[in-house]
Amino acid sequence: MIGRRPLGVLIAVLSALTLSTTLQAQQTVSSRYRVLIPDFQPINEEDDDFGKDLADELRDKIDEMLTHSAVDEDDIKDALKQFDRDMEDLNCILARQLAQQANYQVVLCARYSGNEDAWQIQNIRFVDSATGEVFDVDPVVSAKDMEEEAAVEIVRSFELFVEQTRVAIFCGDYAASQQWESSLENCDRALELNPNANTSRYTRASVLRQLDRFPESLEEIDRLLLQDPYHENAMLLGGYLAINLEQQDRARSYYGRYLELDPTNASVRMTVAYDLAQEGDPIGGVAIIEAGVAVDPENLDFYEQLGNFAFAGAEQVRRTAIEAAGGGDGVTPAVSELYGKAIAAYERVFLEKGPEMLVSQLRNVAAAHVQLESYADAIEFAERAIESHPEEASLRAIYAEALKQSGRTDDAIAALAAIEEINPDWPNLYLRLGSWMIEVSLVEEAVPVLQKAVASGSSPDQAGTMIFNHAYVSYVQPTEKNWLRFNTLIVLAKDFEVSQNLREQFEFYHAYSVFNNAIALQLEETPETANRTLPMFQQAVALFQLGKGHADRTAGLEFQQYMENATLYIEIQEAIIEQANRQ
Repeated sequence: MIGRRPLGVLIAVLSALTLSTTLQAQQTVSSRYRVLIPDFQPINEEDDDFGKDLADELRDKIDEMLTHSAVDEDDIKDALKQFDRDMEDLNCILARQLAQQANYQVVLCARYSGNEDAWQIQNIRFVDSATGEVFDVDPVVSAKDMEEEAAVEIVRSFELFVEQTRVAIFCGDYAASQQWESSLENCDRALELNPNANTSRYTRASVLRQLDRFPESLEEIDRLLLQDPYHENAMLLGGYLAINLEQQDRARSYYGRYLELDPTNASVRMTVAYDLAQEGDPIGGVAIIEAGVAVDPENLDFYEQLGNFAFAGAEQVRRTAIEAAGGGDGVTPAVSELYGKAIAAYERVFLEKGPEMLVSQLRNVAAAHVQLESYADAIEFAERAIESHPEEASLRAIYAEALKQSGRTDDAIAALAAIEEINPDWPNLYLRLGSWMIEVSLVEEAVPVLQKAVASGSSPDQAGTMIFNHAYVSYVQPTEKNWLRFNTLIVLAKDFEVSQNLREQFEFYHAYSVFNNAIALQLEETPETANRTLPMFQQAVALFQLGKGHADRTAGLEFQQYMENATLYIEIQEAIIEQANRQ
């Protein structure tokens, strides 16, 4: 029932509100909060005199406060006349609208039912006009001629509303000054007094985010959105938090809900998609932009972003697939689909922009075709791109790669060589060109190219190893050996200033090649073959000595055995020559 308590405490609490510096507290003792109190309306067909009398009592009680004043009944009626409305029309919804129009800070409204023996005052609520937040009050029971007591009880509840407003202000003020713990303390108190205080709940979520307490922050966001499904900032913060918690589907849901509020706002849509992509979810960006394309299919910016995000998403998924499989190309059906979306979107942009299209995007198209092994398409597109951007080395590089992958290595070499005229400092140009030339056995032609590579900063070891590996695989490993050709190429490899260990390896295999070639040539054991192979065996001994370090480091290579064998062959050839000279 109705209790009685002095209003002094309430007045003191209200006075504390004037100390705040926020917008919600820019009232002074001389400029009090205006409280709009409409005549309370019956829920059914009850006598409406009780509602009018109770409203009058509340206006009187509010006017006694230092910080609040009730809007005079005549002022209410005058304001309603501007909208062709009467006092009888002033329900809680209309009162809130009127308060916003007339700049009244608080609305106090309620309804009632019953009879003069027991009036049940229900739906009592205080509404902050600035934020729209509602402070609900438990029902109050009254009776005939007890309107004043009921008013006192309702005003007493107002004390909690005022306290809640005060700590809500501190909640925001402390957050603004980055005093996080003090802000949380006041936010918690504000929410304890009024769970509907969405402003404090959002502030609390924001502070928790600042403290890197992302899971707790996201919980607050979900609670807020249950109460206010259209809280835009909460949706954006929820998306940010979910992304950082690697909950990508959840992030897309928040952002999707946000964009549903204004689906035609291209700028916001692109910003949200970009944020998703930047936070590691380009596929989420794809979904956001695709929805934008459906709404505005002529927006070229959408296609440009769609291409960017789809290509980045394909690369991301492909890397993941490679890591999961421990190798391979990673081109799964999902990757193929994303590359396809990127290609289609970029093609639309190229059609519209032509030479004004970003080179990186053009290169992405050709690269996507290469990853999909659509080499003919990659070549065709790269040729179009080069025609519109003839001075772009990166386009020629991907063009050359597509040609090579399609088996047209000679054309690929020519395309890569053309880059030298545009940008001779293109990264790894000469090393790559030399490698391709070696692959088609143009080793002598590759040597000056590789020398340019070394002069440009490439490793001499890398250049020399390219020649050595080709020579070994082509002329030593096969059953049918070609020692003479290997010897020619190993000399070319040794012309590079390679490291000591690699030089010893080259020397050893040079010795091995000369030695084996000499063995094959001396089989007839004639004076002619002996005279021809003796210097070869002697050269082999000298080379073996130079390559001793490699033999010592390599299991299975018995240096002493090679030396003994070579020395024995030298003795044999010398004996054959000496015998021939005695005859």
